[in-house]
This record gives sequence, C-alpha cells and structure tokens, in this order.
Amino acid sequence: MHFTSIVVAAFAVVPSAFAANFAVNVGQDNTFAFNPTSITGAVAGDTITFTFMSRNHSATTTTFTTPCPPPDGGVAGGFDTGFQSATGTTQPQSVVTLASADTQWVACRQANGGHCRLGMTFAVNPTASQTYEQFLANAQAS
Repeated sequence: MHFTSIVVAAFAVVPSAFAANFAVNVGQDNTFAFNPTSITGAVAGDTITFTFMSRNHSATTTTFTTPCPPPDGGVAGGFDTGFQSATGTTQPQSVVTLASADTQWVACRQANGGHCRLGMTFAVNPTASQTYEQFLANAQAS
C-alpha cells in the first residue's frame, strides 16, 4: 500500500514538471513593446512570466480585430495582469497560466489603448491565417 501511494504521488507531479515557462519582457529599454512579440508551441498548463521593466503597463487579453483593450480590462475569460509599475530597480512580475493552446492576442491597455496603438502587442500561438504582423497592423490602425 505504501508503494502505491508513492507512485500515485509521483505521477501527480508529472504534468507540472513538463509545463514550459515563457519569459516575456514588457517595456524593455523603455520601449512600448513586448519582447519577444510572440510565442508558439504553448499548450494548456504552460506559463508566461511577464517582467515589467519600465513605466506602467499591462498584459491584457484582447481580440485580433479589436486589439486595443479598454482601460477597464480585456476579453472575458482572458487574463489581465493589471497595471504593473516598474520604477527604478523595481521590476514586478506576473505569471499567467494558459488554460488552452488556443491563439491569444495580448496588448497593453494603458493610455486608453495608446500604448497598444504604438505597437505594444503580443501573441500566443499566432496562425498562418491570423499572423502577429497583421495583429500589430490592426493595433496601429485602430
């Protein structure tokens, strides 16, 4: 019985051991940008660690066709880190766990979408028919 408990406990840890973490810098070098601008191959259970490096930004789920989120939040069921203020040596982090491998579009919601329109956008698993480049163009044109 003791051996069975150990085996069951070991298998309970396995899924999290295989989860990937994607590191994304937000506002690096005082820019209005996510670095990298997109990630691919992310699956449910993977995490994204957003490190806020300058100013006051968010990482907020939005849509492909309406990329710049309103100041009060993004898409229902998506994620929103809230505004994270990076000042001096303070670089806050927000870790988001992905609920699925679906494509997700992300932007900064600061300044009524102003940061988004400057190109502060990010994509999780963009596709050939909905590319990061087109999402960025949609944001800049909004």
